Amino acid sequence: MNRNLYKRGISKDAPEEGPVQKMRLSSVLLIGYRNLMINKFRSIMTIGGVGVGIGIITFLISLGFGFQEMVVREVTKDNPPDIIDVTNSNLDNFVSLDGATIGRIREVPGVDRIGRSINTGGKFFMEDSQTDGAIYGIDRDYSEMSPLKMVAGESDFGDDSSRVVVSSRLSELLGFDDPASIVGQMIGYDIVLSGETNSEVKGDTVRSGNAVEIAGVYDNRDKSIIYFPYGLLSRAFGVDLAQQGKIKANALSDVSNIRMEIENLGFVTENVGDIVGDINSFFLIIKIVLVVFGTIIMSISAMGMLNTLSVSLLQRTKEVGILKALGAKRGDIFKMFIFEAAIISFIGGLSGFLGGFGVAKGVNVAFNILAVRKGTDTIEFISIPGYFMLAIFGFVAFLGIATGLMPARRASRTHALEALRYE
Repeated sequence: MNRNLYKRGISKDAPEEGPVQKMRLSSVLLIGYRNLMINKFRSIMTIGGVGVGIGIITFLISLGFGFQEMVVREVTKDNPPDIIDVTNSNLDNFVSLDGATIGRIREVPGVDRIGRSINTGGKFFMEDSQTDGAIYGIDRDYSEMSPLKMVAGESDFGDDSSRVVVSSRLSELLGFDDPASIVGQMIGYDIVLSGETNSEVKGDTVRSGNAVEIAGVYDNRDKSIIYFPYGLLSRAFGVDLAQQGKIKANALSDVSNIRMEIENLGFVTENVGDIVGDINSFFLIIKIVLVVFGTIIMSISAMGMLNTLSVSLLQRTKEVGILKALGAKRGDIFKMFIFEAAIISFIGGLSGFLGGFGVAKGVNVAFNILAVRKGTDTIEFISIPGYFMLAIFGFVAFLGIATGLMPARRASRTHALEALRYE
């Protein structure tokens, strides 16, 4: 054929001839689809490679975002962002939350209310049982900003209250397996007083022979603790200082200014935003590692796609020549190869995303089934933000264009005579 063309005076470098009308887009797409179906195994393996890569990335990212949201959710569940914790743990400038200091804090712009808490050691008695533990004294504002999870009875930390709340662990140590059975009982206790709780006490002293009625039991299976109303400790033992406090801001925008004012008084402040910031910084590092790992995986998938399309071009060189001889333009050939790359990346990306997310959801469901059997709460640790989904599909589109561009350009620029001579 080539020899006859040369005899007729057609140069090897002559421009291609053909009808002016371009191939219909439907014909271009049909030819591209048919070529994928001719080599089904190779196409399936290439699509599978892209799907596995996208699936692994989706699985890891959904776990990463899910764990981050779960941790932040658990941290902020009982710690609203407008609450500021105040302590006197600054050894360079030791101060206490006495009445005068609390008055100054209340005057800080943006402060809604302030609660205080003290803690000290104690010993508890009931019938033939006794145990050591901790005594906390809190006021009503503090209890409302940090509520106890009650399992029996009730709690009241008002200034006039004279009953206490004990932990479920203390209830068990005193011989009460049923928390409700200890409610209404009298408990004896010794309390340690010091200069941190009472401004008139110079050293540690123990006040013995005290008793108080139990109003309720809160959920704490690890520690022996009694919560007293701050007013009761003040009346009975002259407690007038506090080591910790909680401040509620009027708005989130006031938190920063309030913290600065409180720290100027010598206190140390903490806010759940500090913890959330640390958590986000930690997970940012994990996400960067996942992105690097995903880039390596997708580079391998991209090389697989490029290899498939390049081999397809070599196998179909004569076909390209015939199409050009019949009048196909460069743009038609280019579109045909780009379409093949696009369909491989789209099917691979979609199947990989659905598969990776499905596996992650399956892991979450299996974990929750096991948690229910063990009697613990279920949790949700799978999450994919919307922008990540857009990024995945954007990357899939880029992958299809980038890997198909070189074979498509090479095929479109192949001369019909060269293609027809190819064996």
